[in-house]
This record gives sequence, C-alpha cells and structure tokens, in this order.
Amino acid sequence: MTDEPQKSAPHACCGGHSHSKPKPHAPIVVPVGADVKTSYICPMCPGVRSAVPASCPICGMALEPEFVTAEAGPNHELEYMRTRFWGAAVLTIPVFAIEMARHFGHNADFLAPSFVARLQMAFATPVVLWAGWPFFQRGWQSVRTGNLNMFTLIALGTGVAWTYSMLAVLVPGIFPAGFNGEHGLNIYFESAAVIITLALLGQVLELRARDKTGSAIRDLLNLAPKTARVIRDGAEVEIKLEDIAVGDHLRVRPGERVPVDGVIVEGASHLDESMLTGEAMPVAKASGDAVTGGTFNREGSFIFHAEKVGRDTMLARIVQLVSEAQRSRAPILRHPCRS
Repeated sequence: MTDEPQKSAPHACCGGHSHSKPKPHAPIVVPVGADVKTSYICPMCPGVRSAVPASCPICGMALEPEFVTAEAGPNHELEYMRTRFWGAAVLTIPVFAIEMARHFGHNADFLAPSFVARLQMAFATPVVLWAGWPFFQRGWQSVRTGNLNMFTLIALGTGVAWTYSMLAVLVPGIFPAGFNGEHGLNIYFESAAVIITLALLGQVLELRARDKTGSAIRDLLNLAPKTARVIRDGAEVEIKLEDIAVGDHLRVRPGERVPVDGVIVEGASHLDESMLTGEAMPVAKASGDAVTGGTFNREGSFIFHAEKVGRDTMLARIVQLVSEAQRSRAPILRHPCRS
C-alpha cells in the first residue's frame, strides 16, 4: 500500500521515524469538473501513498486526498472520530464522577466497592474497546512497522490500564496483598476512559481545522468558471475549463469570470481583482493588458489570448500555497525533537 522513505537516526520523541526535514507533499490542483482517480497521501511523510483511505504507517495520521478539487465531499474520517468522541464522552463522564467521588469520600455507604468497580468497568469498557479502537489499530500498525508514534503511547497506556483493571475486578486473587489500597485493589478505568476521550477530542479538533481549510481551498477553486467560450474557426464554442489550451482565444462577457490567465487582444472592460489585491475598485483593462483567471468582469466584453492554463494559473498557484501551508509543520514543533 505504501512506499516508505529512507529513515535517518531515530529521535526519542517519535520512536524512530525520520526528521531529516521532510518536505510536505504539494497537492495537485485539479480544475473544476476534471475527472481524476483519487489517491491518498500523508501530509507529513513523503512517499506514503494509498489507493484507498487509510492511516499513515509512519506517523499514524489519516491520509488525505492527493488531488485538490472544487467538489465538496463528506469528510468520513471527521465523522468517524466525532461519533466515537461523543459516545466516549457520554460514557466517560459517569466513570470520572464515580472515581472522583470515591477519592473524596462521597460514595454512598450502601454501594459496595466491588459494585462501584463493576459499574466503572461497564462504562469504561465500551470507551476503550469501541471508541478507542482506532488508536489500538494505529498503535499495532506502528509496532508492526517499527515506526513508534503518539498512537503507540495511547494504545499502550490505555490498554495496560484497562487490562489491569479488568483483572483486578474479575480475578483479584491473582494479585499479592501488597497491591491493595484503602478500597481494595486500585483500578484505572477512569484514567483509560479519560485519555481515550481527550485523544479523540484532539483528533476531532485537528480534522475539523483541516476540513475548514479544505473548504477555503474549494472556495478559491470555485472562483474559476466551469466553462469558457473559445473562438475557433471564427465561431464561439463553449468548452470545459480543463479543455482550454495555451494559445486559445477566449471571449469574456459582462458578468462572467475570466477562466485562465492571458492577455487581452481585443476589447476593453473593468475587472474586479479583489481576489488578488483586496481592493474593491474595478481595474480598467484594454488591449495588451494582462488578465488573471478567477477575476470578475463587471462591464464590457473582450477577447484574450490564453497564456497560462490549469496548474500554471495564478489562482492555481494561490491554492497550491494555501494547501502547502495547511500540510506543513510549524517550526516550533520541531524544537522538542532536537537532541
């Protein structure tokens, strides 16, 4: 499924994956309506690629579509984590409340310690085994591939805490008397459930932030029209945006957006270039002036010569820069990993 990059010397914080300044993938900008076969890449680990949605075998992050398209689709990973987070939160709150009450001596006298322990077990077990299942999957994958990461720690910590607590409740006789505390054997269902829930919250917040950035990218891509009017053999023909070639002569009428970058060869108009400059004042354009794809033609009709199309347009390069910024790692995040 993946092609892993060569590894450099391991770092203690990451369990061995490379920190030799990997360059994030630059996503490919796809024109509106283009038919592409989706592939998935890791934003942090160059060389990791999959034909289906999966998690990165190095860092554990969910893979993202390689192609940036204007069509908005459901974020299955976000919905997947959000469902598990809310389920975990509902079950973790009573476990946390029970454990805190026990520590502060507020347990009702008629509740036996064994009953309280089994009650915590009933609430915490679905949190660990169902809500936390993605962490165990990714943690096992990290061990199997030798790329230990955050999910390794989560899976190991919560797995050990839950397993020990289960044994303490179901077969307490296997532990020596020295393990007993004030209320019998100490159990850690609350710790495991809270860690799982907080880790899921972190995943939801990260995925939601990336989804909002993706929406901004799609809004940028939607500035370009889906079709354009090309002049061929003296007649105007409407074609798809991705079918425009360098050298084509295109007509832009009032109220339309410029499809690609080029130079006006006939006519004049006023263009709204606020997408580039932030200035709402229309800019006068005449023969010989450059026009930018995605700008809005307010009045007048003109014909221009296409010079940059597809991924070479100014709009596509803006989208590229936004995408690269989204997939990059802040420099401050590299400081804890320096030995």
